[in-house]
Amino acid sequence: MTSPPTASLVSAVEGKDVTDLLRAAQKPETRYLWVPEDAITFTPAVLSETFGDGRALFTLTTINNRPAYWIIRGCSSWRASDCDAPAGAEEFSEHVDRIITAIEEEFGTTAYYEMNAQGRWVDEETKRFVPYACVDYPVIDPSMGSSWGRMDWPALPGIETVPHPFANVTILGPSHTPVSSDTPNAEGERA
Repeated sequence: MTSPPTASLVSAVEGKDVTDLLRAAQKPETRYLWVPEDAITFTPAVLSETFGDGRALFTLTTINNRPAYWIIRGCSSWRASDCDAPAGAEEFSEHVDRIITAIEEEFGTTAYYEMNAQGRWVDEETKRFVPYACVDYPVIDPSMGSSWGRMDWPALPGIETVPHPFANVTILGPSHTPVSSDTPNAEGERA
C-alpha cells in the first residue's frame, strides 16, 4: 500500500474553485525558527500572478521574512530540487527573480530601507523613519536570500487534485486551464 502524496495537482477547475482553494490555503499559522517563544502567527500571502500552467503550488520565503511565506501558483512541470524530475525539467530557481519581483510589486519591498543604529527602519535616501507597517510581512525583504518548496493544494469537496507526476505532492488535475492567455502552458506555449 502506498502512502498518500504530500502535495497535489488540480483538475477541471474554474476560476471560482481555484479562488476557494487558495482561500483555504490561507489559514493563520503559528510557526517559529529556533524556539517556541519566538513564534509568530501569520496568514500566508497568495501572489496573484500565476506562472506557467498554475497547477502546482510552491512556497517561497526569504531569510529575513521566515518563517512567514508566500504561496505561488507555478508550473506543474517545474522541479524544486525533486530527485525524480525528468531530465531537462525547469528548476523553480530559474524563476525566483521574476517571482520576487512580482511579490515586490504586489506587496512592497524593504529594498529601499535600512535599519539604523537605534534599530529603526529608515529610508536609505532620505534617512527618514519608516513605520514598521511598511516593512512588515507580507512586504518582502529580499536582501539575504530565499528558499522555496512545494505544497499541496488544500482538499475541498468537489474539486479534484491528483498526484504530481514526479514530486510527492498534489496538483490541479490535467484539464485545468491557465488563468491568462499570456500564461504559457507546460510546453511553454501561450493560449
